[in-house]
Amino acid sequence: MLLSRIISLVLAVVPALAAPTATTALNTTQTIFQYSDNGTWLENIAVRQNGSILTTRLDVPELWEIDPTWTRNASLIHTFPGVSTGNFSIQTLSTPGTYALWQVDLTSTEPNVSIIAQVPKADFLNGLALFDQDNLLATDSAKGVIWRINIPSGNYSIALSDPATLLSATDSPKPVGVNGLKVHCKYVYYSSTTCMVLARVPFNKHSAPSGPVEIIAGGFTPDDFVLAGNGTAYVATNAQNSLLKVEPSGRVTTVAGNLFTTALAGATSVALSRDGKTLYVSTAGGQFDPVLGDIIEPA
Repeated sequence: MLLSRIISLVLAVVPALAAPTATTALNTTQTIFQYSDNGTWLENIAVRQNGSILTTRLDVPELWEIDPTWTRNASLIHTFPGVSTGNFSIQTLSTPGTYALWQVDLTSTEPNVSIIAQVPKADFLNGLALFDQDNLLATDSAKGVIWRINIPSGNYSIALSDPATLLSATDSPKPVGVNGLKVHCKYVYYSSTTCMVLARVPFNKHSAPSGPVEIIAGGFTPDDFVLAGNGTAYVATNAQNSLLKVEPSGRVTTVAGNLFTTALAGATSVALSRDGKTLYVSTAGGQFDPVLGDIIEPA
């Protein structure tokens, strides 16, 4: 995953994990932009102050900008050199020891790209969140930990390790554990794909856990997600081709897509528009788990 600074323990009592229910709202889904070739994979997205969408590709080391207005313009912002942030393929998944974090400054006409830190002990960096001015948190989907990275120094260490919710399920053919990551109101929220949970844990000002892990909801295959101001999460499910709404109470409803359609084939990440009225979803076109067993499409 092309991780950049753009963006942005013991289990507590576990509630019953219920399957998502269908929503009664009529939500309109439309395609803003789609590549022309299969094999493309959009992984993480963020919305700039001007409303444009920044998105990273997983199949190639690229950062793109997409205008969601009527122009629908899409442009390549930067191609990262060599092994940019890690080696990954859908066949072999991640190559441990190849990961780094980058910063992309878009305040000038030309992007200013610099490296924040090499993280050779990481096995599969995935989700990324800014904890405070000096520290980043990053999920490691293979090692099953959350890393803490100090931006000024480039030093890094493990911030959270909880095998029950961070490590991939042992019987999974595609070992992807902790995935998405957000910081909100003194809590670090994270999704764990093959553990099938959305969870949170309180953190102190030293970017360290200060309490037990709490399971918010489960029973689905979460990828990345976004949090609204009230703590409601909107979760991309990738293998289930859908977007879910998870309320702080744990109630789960479907916002868009479903297991049997390509409307959100392989939904990977979610972002809120600046006015909070629109959800943007990136997709992998069903590469992780083809729709109906054999259908994939461009991201």
